[in-house]
Amino acid sequence: MIKNKTTQKAQTAERPAGESPKRTAFPLVSVIYVVAIAVLGAYYLIVRNSDVLFMAQSRQLWYGSDVYWNDLMKLPGGLLAWTGSYLTQYFYQPAVGSALLIALWAVLFLLIKGAFRLNRWTSVLAFAAVMCLLASEVDLGYWIYYIKMPGYYFRETLGVMVASALYWIGRLPRNKWVAVAVNVLIGLTYPAFGAFSLLALLLLLLNSLKRLKTDKMHAAYTAASAAALLVAVPLVCYQFYPELPMHDAWVVCFPLFRAENIISVPATMPFFVLFGCLVLAVFMPSAVEPSGKQKLMAYALNLCAVALAVLGVEKSDFSDYNFHAETRMYRAVDEQRWDDVLAEAAKAPGDVTREMVLLRNIALFNKGLAGESMFHYNNMGEPPAVRDSLHVHMVQTAAPMIYLHHGKTNFSLRWCIENSVEYDYSFDNLKMLSICSLIHGELKAARKYLDILTNTIYYKDWAEHYLPITENPRLMQGANLQKNYPELANIIELRNHMGSTLDGDNGLCEMYIINYFSNTMNRDSKYLQEITLDYALLQKDIQLFWPHFMLYATLNTDKQMPIHYQEAAYLYGKLEPQSMDISHMPFDKQRIVERYASFNQTSQSLIKTGLTSEQVGEAMKSTFGDTFWWFYFFVRDVHSY
Repeated sequence: MIKNKTTQKAQTAERPAGESPKRTAFPLVSVIYVVAIAVLGAYYLIVRNSDVLFMAQSRQLWYGSDVYWNDLMKLPGGLLAWTGSYLTQYFYQPAVGSALLIALWAVLFLLIKGAFRLNRWTSVLAFAAVMCLLASEVDLGYWIYYIKMPGYYFRETLGVMVASALYWIGRLPRNKWVAVAVNVLIGLTYPAFGAFSLLALLLLLLNSLKRLKTDKMHAAYTAASAAALLVAVPLVCYQFYPELPMHDAWVVCFPLFRAENIISVPATMPFFVLFGCLVLAVFMPSAVEPSGKQKLMAYALNLCAVALAVLGVEKSDFSDYNFHAETRMYRAVDEQRWDDVLAEAAKAPGDVTREMVLLRNIALFNKGLAGESMFHYNNMGEPPAVRDSLHVHMVQTAAPMIYLHHGKTNFSLRWCIENSVEYDYSFDNLKMLSICSLIHGELKAARKYLDILTNTIYYKDWAEHYLPITENPRLMQGANLQKNYPELANIIELRNHMGSTLDGDNGLCEMYIINYFSNTMNRDSKYLQEITLDYALLQKDIQLFWPHFMLYATLNTDKQMPIHYQEAAYLYGKLEPQSMDISHMPFDKQRIVERYASFNQTSQSLIKTGLTSEQVGEAMKSTFGDTFWWFYFFVRDVHSY
């Protein structure tokens, strides 16, 4: 025993100053943190945001081509962007993509812990850094439509891993000249890793400044070389990147959320906190072990730090119901799961966005239920919820899809191209560009888009389904259409009966659609004619309604008049008897005549009590909110965007 103690003391005396004691390869505290990262990551990514992750991958692009590789390498950090884009596509299966991301975070935690020599008391900084990355994944909200950072969802995690690894390598050399040479090599990785190479140099600079008192010469050389490289590398590399603005040379790959001359501070905040954690980690002592009351204080501080990190993720999570419902409804429309679209619309707990209203209407049109059910759903409409000054426009979120399913393929094509120019091409845009080009007979363009999609993992089968049309256009004509591509039948019918005129929508998708269809008369397509009647209802214009109503009655003598059309005709006949004689129309006695009498009596009684129009509408909503009458009198100030 005496010999063992002597040996232990000798080994301790031989350990260089500042070096942490030898630890087990994977201590319990690391296990706890890794498990916590896995549990929290699975909960926030898969349970609460799988719909958003699917939408996120559809708004990004990766395909195996030298053209795509060269395009991303036009800016520093291209390797990170390419790799991040490749991994992002696995969010097509949110659980798979999330598992990959969580695995990277577990590795990153251990990498930060090792690179910065964090012990069990300071490892909370590595955990907090990972929580910042988790927050950055779930706090985006509508920025998923406006983000201009290829591969963002994995790129930043990979970038922090690279910076931590380079920092670890940079602090290994004991010879000052070797350390300077390593710093230069780290600087040379700037074209591949962008600002994350500079971050590694910055951390090495701070580490050198920390060591000035104990190792003055070595620290001075490494600090001076790191500082010089931080200035010189972006300036020199800037000359070789014509598309790189000078003011972005030091922050390329750093996530700045910019759109319409604004920069979102909330979306960028997790990264400032993350970098703060890394800076703190540089100055943390690695060999200090608290004892007594200090240990209790250390436990308390660690618990507080963990709680703050988790609370930060919870507060960052963009949990707006309508935002998530939009992503689910959009995917269901894309896959033509009309029942799922309507189920999502029916369970909305409050007022919905206009995008949700339009997506719901598309489902009702395709199921032939608009005349019976349009006003059974919420039609109030509220603007999208945002945390900053981002201005959300439907032409940049869902308009291409909405126009496509209204047969306005030229508008869909136009906004797909404009959004691709501004925010880069995406899987979603390429799909709609392919469909529109096929419908227009632009087979070479369609082939180009489909060829790109065939070089992807998850959209290859989709593209191969439509590729035969580029060789044989007759597959989309006549009986062949219903046999081979029934999902396009309604779209093509609308377009064929409306023509291909491309006028202007002034960036207001909904208002254009309402105005266009409500002012369109067509007797050759029952499907189109009913849609024009539905939009005439939304206009609340009596003189506009009657021609559409009478044409519908003429074209559909073999079916019963849908209830909402009866409601509108009965109301307008009562409001303006001179516009139409309704005395001989066969209205449903119970659902129209008697119910309208009850509606009128109830509203008059409530008005006499002194309630405002809004209060009367709210009081009557539970009983009459499923009628055109309630919509006509009480739905005001629709927020179109």
